[in-house]
Amino acid sequence: MITANEEHLLPIPPGLLDKTDMRVQEMIHGHRFIPEQEPFMIVLETLSICTGIPIGTFTATENLHESIEYELKHRKKMRHLVFQDNALERIAADERIADEEKWRSWKSHAEKAYGHVGAFDYLDVVFGSQIEKLLQAVRVLRSMEVDPDNSRRWTSRFLAVTGPDLICNDLKEDASGSWSPDRRFFGRGGELVYLMLNRSKHAPEVRAKVDARLLNPDDPVNRVAKALCDPSETFSSRTKLGYLPYLMQPSYDRMAQDWLGVLGTERLPNGHLFEPLFRITALNLLVYLSEREASETGDPAREPIVLDMTDGRDKQLLQCCRAHLNRHRAAANRAVQSYVDRCLSENVHWIHGVKKGDSGSIRKAFEECFDYIINYPTIGDPSKVKREFVDNAISRDKNNAFTYILPLTKNSGLVAARRRVGTWFAASDAMIFAMVLSNVAGTVELRDFVSRLHDRYGIVIGPEEARKEFERPPVGVASFERNLAALEHRMTRMSLTQRLSDDCAFVTNPYRQAPHAS
Repeated sequence: MITANEEHLLPIPPGLLDKTDMRVQEMIHGHRFIPEQEPFMIVLETLSICTGIPIGTFTATENLHESIEYELKHRKKMRHLVFQDNALERIAADERIADEEKWRSWKSHAEKAYGHVGAFDYLDVVFGSQIEKLLQAVRVLRSMEVDPDNSRRWTSRFLAVTGPDLICNDLKEDASGSWSPDRRFFGRGGELVYLMLNRSKHAPEVRAKVDARLLNPDDPVNRVAKALCDPSETFSSRTKLGYLPYLMQPSYDRMAQDWLGVLGTERLPNGHLFEPLFRITALNLLVYLSEREASETGDPAREPIVLDMTDGRDKQLLQCCRAHLNRHRAAANRAVQSYVDRCLSENVHWIHGVKKGDSGSIRKAFEECFDYIINYPTIGDPSKVKREFVDNAISRDKNNAFTYILPLTKNSGLVAARRRVGTWFAASDAMIFAMVLSNVAGTVELRDFVSRLHDRYGIVIGPEEARKEFERPPVGVASFERNLAALEHRMTRMSLTQRLSDDCAFVTNPYRQAPHAS
């Protein structure tokens, strides 16, 4: 394992954290992850950057973090048509209005709602003033909405991406109607994923796959989106990329390999790639956080992911999976404590301040280590000051891995939640599908598949993985055998597994034509 002292910490880009008064988690895993940013939003944010700054365009060096400013397209009129217009369907279906009058009637309503006469004149030529053609185009894009049941405002609603013109960024609208970037749902998690892919040794291959499968301007659905966009509407905002502390981590290459695995499924249509991609990205982020925490605490290995496949039917296994979810969250807090302890123990001002009872040296130590200003006038016991600082760091709302892990895993299909039972590590069918797409090139034996999941992510499913991971398995072997059997049953139902004999079951990825690099 790479230890904290062996990793190369990059300098923070100037000005990026000027408004951040607590930087502990920023220095451990980056700036930043927030609970409100669901996994699908992370991938959307990553792709938004890729549209203007393809992966591999800029590289970090040992002394220089990537300094990237990227553009956020507004696409206000297209988004209004898809998410805000409430007259199109009604007028198109109104038999009291003559067909030749429907287009004019709809435009009158749309322009009034949008607040600008002539705003949609560009559609006259594109759709020949035929309301049915426009309606079909809008319906196509509405079918691409991600999380349509959520009641977010229209400037924070999003489309699954199969081309660059489908990108919808998280924006906010002020009283004057101007738009600007909002960090409510695009909190920079996607920027960190972009940086991970950018620093991986597979960056050129990932760039090629992203361009071909997700950002292809000739994709049929993208052409529909482009038709709804006003070509004269060039409004956009610019923003700078976040901070990923360490130049190299094993998780960067693993993330890139999994993106290549999903995007390399040649037989899976482009429109079906987005969901498995955001799920496998979330799994990779969980493992990244776990590896960073183990590195900071000095633990010999990352926390394992004991993953229930029985839907909670094995109560002992459920309790074990819940305990290990809590261990992941507790490790995040232990990493904060270890990071603070290490930084202060190596600081000459802290050493002098503790030894001499010098308040000025204690203040200087916190400024140098964490850019943190101690506001109260007198400092008594230095250990109490440190304890209060750690308490503040682990109780903060934003960029706190302890609070981030639960929504990350729940929203990706890695955690189940049930009333009066709680939450525990458990894989949804969609997560199983994502793991097969990213880890199976053709056909492999089931036991080899679950062994790969353990070696790659620390996932424990069957008895062999439990023996590898634990000196004394937390539950009996029979529970893990039932767990493995439950996985096979579910994968068979999904047409991903086939048993050829009593001793041998095979996992098949029916969407791949050739192996991908790993």
